[in-house]
Amino acid sequence: MFKKLSVLIPVYNEKDTIKTCVETVLNANIGNLDLEVIISDNNSYDGTKEILKSLNDHRIKVLYRKINNGKGANIKNALKEANGDLILFQDGDLEYSPNDYKDLLEPFYIYNADVVYGSRLTRARATNIVGFPNYIANILVTFLTNLLFNKIFTDIATGYKVFKKEIIKNLEITSDGFEIEPEITAKISKNKNIKIFEVPITINSRKYDEGKKVKWWHFFTYLYHIIKWRFVK
Repeated sequence: MFKKLSVLIPVYNEKDTIKTCVETVLNANIGNLDLEVIISDNNSYDGTKEILKSLNDHRIKVLYRKINNGKGANIKNALKEANGDLILFQDGDLEYSPNDYKDLLEPFYIYNADVVYGSRLTRARATNIVGFPNYIANILVTFLTNLLFNKIFTDIATGYKVFKKEIIKNLEITSDGFEIEPEITAKISKNKNIKIFEVPITINSRKYDEGKKVKWWHFFTYLYHIIKWRFVK
């Protein structure tokens, strides 16, 4: 049914983790699927580009952006090159473990899922305990999404999202920053024919002094765009 998995890795200043991340992705359990890894660098300046240029595997394609317009722009840049039947978003900082790929892919085979989210908040897997404000922010944006779209998500801000190619390619994503997350969730939630599943994942959250890029103000960005996409076609 599915032949290829495309793993999209948006990268910006991840010199400490990107090589290990890519190696782990290349060795992940994806069953009988072929693999392509598309890395989009958002004009890094910390040495990440030099590491990416040293990668030597036919399954890897690296794209270099000249201007950093945000995570959304970086994902869209990689998405244009994706040819897989299934498309998975993977952050380059290793907060999310490619060891969870098997569980993320399973609903596509068992339940004919269209989209699968990896939830950090079920605590069914190993969870690095983070600060209470981050937890509450995730709970609130997810609650608002469920209220507005009549859903039962546990974690809409997760970085692990997997899609059938035709679903994500036809969304016409407009966001260039972190607001890409609520935009995608809103648009798939509006379509009652899209089957969305969640599975628990492991999360090893990093701290801001370790390079975490989501800031406190993105909470309000998320809220605004959740409401916006509820009423904008």
